[in-house]
Amino acid sequence: MKNENNLQKFHNKAIYDYSLREIWPQEVLTESKLLSDEKINSEDFNELPFVTIDGEDAKDFDDAIFCKLIPDGFKLYVAIADVSFYVKENSAIDMEARARATSTYMFRKVLPMLPEKLSNDLCSLKEGVLRKTLIVKINFDKAGNIEKYTFHRSEIKSCARLTYNKVEDFLENKINLNGEKYKESLDSAKILMSKLLERRAERGALDFELDEPYMRFDREGKIQELKNRTRLMSHKLIEEFMLSANICAADFLNKNYSQGIYRVHDYPENYKIDRLSQILKRRNINWEGSIEDVDNLNIFIKNLSKRSDKSILNAVVLQSMQRAEYSTKEIGHFGLKYKKYTHFTSPIRRYPDLIVHRMIIAKLNKLNYEIEDLDDLLVHCSERERSSEFASKQVQQNMLCSYAANFRGQIFDGFITGVKDFGVFVDMPKLYTSGLLHITELPKDNYKYNARDKILSGKRRANTFCLGDKISVGIDNVMELEGKISLFYV
Repeated sequence: MKNENNLQKFHNKAIYDYSLREIWPQEVLTESKLLSDEKINSEDFNELPFVTIDGEDAKDFDDAIFCKLIPDGFKLYVAIADVSFYVKENSAIDMEARARATSTYMFRKVLPMLPEKLSNDLCSLKEGVLRKTLIVKINFDKAGNIEKYTFHRSEIKSCARLTYNKVEDFLENKINLNGEKYKESLDSAKILMSKLLERRAERGALDFELDEPYMRFDREGKIQELKNRTRLMSHKLIEEFMLSANICAADFLNKNYSQGIYRVHDYPENYKIDRLSQILKRRNINWEGSIEDVDNLNIFIKNLSKRSDKSILNAVVLQSMQRAEYSTKEIGHFGLKYKKYTHFTSPIRRYPDLIVHRMIIAKLNKLNYEIEDLDDLLVHCSERERSSEFASKQVQQNMLCSYAANFRGQIFDGFITGVKDFGVFVDMPKLYTSGLLHITELPKDNYKYNARDKILSGKRRANTFCLGDKISVGIDNVMELEGKISLFYV
């Protein structure tokens, strides 16, 4: 089919553009065939009714949870697939996983970090199947503060494969789970989640409200409907539990190693905050960009939620932030407002998580685990993560361009999200994408580009175009493979 052929072209271009690895070396395939599910000496948590909670179409299940109310608060068990049991350091599988560093998820295509036998079988916490895990057992007080934690290597058997939608129905009291062995755990998880969300608000973690497209397709593979993807409470439940596991892992590394692996997010740079302040003032939003303002950015973002242009303003604020990355130096996580943070919960699809598992397990065995080129490795992982993210976004943009091609000549309301010396980029919320309004399409004027404030200003007729401006544009030309849309001014 034509649409499937186009999708294949989109995939191939993204793989080429970002140097992604699609083909498995023969030694990796051979090695993966020889893997077996041997018994190990581990603690027994198999009597606990763990459940996995994932999307409807998920194939790899790398985390399971169990929660219990106790007299002093809560006890949470987060079980993560023990990938390190199968992927031995410097093996062919390990070297390929290191090179890939992450799994890449594109529309209708996945480039996994590990061979399918591992990601979808041996390391996947399937319902009713005994699987090896690394568990963090966390004790919370009644307010949701972590009091203590311990790590355990164990085999578990997930008692149910739940979906976000089913758990959401439970959280919203739309279904009754009486009789299910995991009901008490979900009851406790619901209460703990509410406490963790309160703690999140108190510490000032950033929650950006960005529109993300959900695409519904017809039988021919064409986009039939675009709508905003809904973030459910069940998503937040799993997110908060995984965050708790990650900060315990970071604390463990900090206490046991002189050099650890951390997920860091630095404060925004001064010049970007100054630029953001100027942009917001032009939108009649009084935000000075002082240190106090930056530390209370979460309150400002929350106040934006009342505006019709909240998604665009959130995107402009997000552009002012630094990128999160991996580092051996613990400088904290600005966005999440954690002093110590790492990635521990996805060793199936992130190589740094796998290393964190190895470091924790080594200490459980009273051993040490050191990597000589750890700094260079983490730079590589951060770079591969960016490439994977850009490739995924590129394919999505290709798909959205294919949809936009149906509306050539039609008019859309939009907001300016980028300003360059050659024109402005306009986001069209109804299409969940943006296009270029070239300077030659703007009203005739002698335009001057202000790079500092991101403004195109006309000298003769005083036309101005700056970030956040509302504007009406039409679809002129669409280049699907390039992911570009040309616009005309209305």
